[in-house]
Amino acid sequence: MKPVESGIVANTWSDADRLAQVSVVRASEAPFRFEPAVSPHLAARELGVSIELDQVLSWVGTQGASLEVIETAGALLSPLGRQLTNLDMIKALEGDGLILVGLDRLGILHEVAACLLALRTLAPELPLPVVVLNEPSQRDASTGINVGELQTLGLIQDGVMMPRGAVDDRETRKATEKLIALLEASRRHHDAASA
Repeated sequence: MKPVESGIVANTWSDADRLAQVSVVRASEAPFRFEPAVSPHLAARELGVSIELDQVLSWVGTQGASLEVIETAGALLSPLGRQLTNLDMIKALEGDGLILVGLDRLGILHEVAACLLALRTLAPELPLPVVVLNEPSQRDASTGINVGELQTLGLIQDGVMMPRGAVDDRETRKATEKLIALLEASRRHHDAASA
C-alpha cells in the first residue's frame, strides 16, 4: 500500500496502482494522492491539505490485509509536513520489519550510511532495516558491488541486490525469497532484543 503519493497523472499507472496489481487485497484509494509531481508536503501545501498521521493509520488499518507492506513517498527523512517525515509515519505504523531501498549506483554507500545513522539516532526502537538495492536502468562502475561493500564496511550484515526483470523471473524470485528470509531474521532479532 502507498498511503501518500504525488505525481499522479490521469490515465497512467501510479505506484499505488502497480502495488495493487501484485497485492491480494485491493486497497481503497489512499487518503493522500496529489497530482503535482513534487514532494508530497509541497503538493499538499499547494492544495491547502495537511497530511495527517491519524488518517494514514486509519486507512492502513481498514484495508484488511494479513500482511501489510507500506511504501513511503520519498526517502526515510522526506518531509510530509511541518515537523513530519516518513520516519514519523514508519514509527507510528509500528511495523514488524523495515526495508530500506535504494539504487545500486554511485552514492548509495552514503545514502545507506546516513539512513542507518538516522534510524539509530532517531528511532532506535525500530527493527534493523533490510537493505535492498535495485539495479538501476543505467549501470555505473559501482553497480553490482555495493551490497558487498556495505557488508565489508560493516554497515550491514547482509543485503539484497534486486535485479531488473519480471516479477516471475527466476533471479527476481530468488532475490525476493532472500528478502523475506532477511525480514524474518530481523523480526526475530528485534523481538529477542525487545524481550
